[in-house]
Amino acid sequence: MGSSTRPGIRAGAALGLVCTLLAATALPAQPVIAQTSSPFSVTQQDKPTSTLTPQAVLEAYDAKDYITAMVIGKFVASDGDANTQALLGYMLEHGQGGDVDITEAISWYKKAAAQGQTDAMVALGELALAGQGGLSRTGALSWFTKAAKVDRTDAMLALARLYDGGKGILPNPAEARSWRIKAANLGDAQAARELGDDSFDTNSVEALKWYEKAAALGDIDSAYIAAIMYAENYEIKPNNARMTELLAQAAQAGHPAAMADYGLLVYQGNGVERSAEQAALWFEKSAHAGDPEGRFLYAYTLAKGDGIAQDFEEAYYWLLRAESDTPTTLGTSSDYDKDRTELKRRLEDNVASEILTRARKRVASENLFSGQNTTGP
Repeated sequence: MGSSTRPGIRAGAALGLVCTLLAATALPAQPVIAQTSSPFSVTQQDKPTSTLTPQAVLEAYDAKDYITAMVIGKFVASDGDANTQALLGYMLEHGQGGDVDITEAISWYKKAAAQGQTDAMVALGELALAGQGGLSRTGALSWFTKAAKVDRTDAMLALARLYDGGKGILPNPAEARSWRIKAANLGDAQAARELGDDSFDTNSVEALKWYEKAAALGDIDSAYIAAIMYAENYEIKPNNARMTELLAQAAQAGHPAAMADYGLLVYQGNGVERSAEQAALWFEKSAHAGDPEGRFLYAYTLAKGDGIAQDFEEAYYWLLRAESDTPTTLGTSSDYDKDRTELKRRLEDNVASEILTRARKRVASENLFSGQNTTGP
């Protein structure tokens, strides 16, 4: 099982900056620093005497009045407010309130980082990693380390990935694992999941431990993987009750494959109360979420009319939608293909051709609209 695509550590950075800005109320008594590299530069004689507070910057930013936030923010940041300095860096980096200016963004980030502002440290690490603004990639290690030492788990994950190998840093698997463990123990679900991924092929028991931890921290992919391990991994002691709990957690959180598998448990009455109606609802949710086996199971219940009104056109439509998909849930590929092929044969042998044609046209139309290059069944 491969690791999932991992999002960048900067996701939600603006929100973090804004939230920390809200807590700032006092302005340190420091000299005003005149800026000359931005159209929003101000000097001492331009400085108004009121509304120059971090709260005013925050209110303008929340209202998406970025120009006002930038103008007021320059005064507040020049007086030394670290959170405002970091927010200005973010705005300049992303072109909020004016043109993108990486050089000035770095300048404000460095001022904020010098005062211990961790959002700025992480931002500088990201920019260094990308080689922007004259920062070196090796400099990313320094900025991420500073942030990690004050318990920024996203910086810990960034360090782990650097030590995995690449970006000018020699691989160090032990150091990478150490940072992931620190992040996971501080409650970072992604770090726990990555530890599970790293151990999956070599130590199933260790992998399950970390997936369970990630699931407890709210990672639904980890909850699903752990459930499947309890059901299928020969190195793990089977635990039907725990498997059911984890599948329910992932299904209720909207995991497409988990909804299909949990629906199957409900349909069979395996560890939960049997209900064909509830199972059909789970299959429908899974089908609409794009899971191939969910689509097949929904087609099956529609064809049979079990727990849902019988509808051959809808059944054939969802079967066609599932036909070219790869199975991702419980059961082998051969079982899945055999069942799907048998259901298709029965529908085509027993349902009026005009009904099947309508379903085919719907699928063909959707494929054309989505740009898929397929001629359909």
